[in-house]
Amino acid sequence: MTPITRRSFLKQTTILGMAAGWARLVAPRLYAETPVRAKIQFGLVTYQWGRDLDLSALLKHCAEAGLLGVELRTTHAHGVEPTLTAEQRREVRRRFADSPVKLLGLGTAEEFHSPDAQILARAIETTKAFIRLAHDVGATGVK
Repeated sequence: MTPITRRSFLKQTTILGMAAGWARLVAPRLYAETPVRAKIQFGLVTYQWGRDLDLSALLKHCAEAGLLGVELRTTHAHGVEPTLTAEQRREVRRRFADSPVKLLGLGTAEEFHSPDAQILARAIETTKAFIRLAHDVGATGVK
C-alpha cells in the first residue's frame, strides 16, 4: 500500500470534484433526452386475492383497478372449472370479451411427481381437461 501524500490527496480530490461537477451538469441532460416509460402492466392470480369473488365481481374489481388480466385458480368462487357445459364456457368467453380484463390463463394444483402411476395419470388427464377449458373460454396464452 502506497502512502498518501498531500500532493496525491489534492490531485485525487480535484479529479473527483471535477467528475462530480461534470456528472451533475451532463447527467440530467442525458436522462432528459431519453424519457423512460414503464411498460409493465399488472394482473392478478386468484390464488389468495379474489378467491372468494364470483366472476362478475372479479371482472368488475379488476377493471376498476386497471389490471391487465387475471389468472383464475381452480376450486375458487368464480366457478370456471372443467365441469362447465359448452354454453357456460361460451358465456365465460363472452364476459371476458366484453371486459377490458383479459383472461391470462388458468392455474391448477396438479402435481406430477407422484410415484403412483394412477395418481400421475389422473393428474395428466385433469391437466388436459384444463387445457381444453382454457381454449374454450379464450385464455390468451392458449391458441
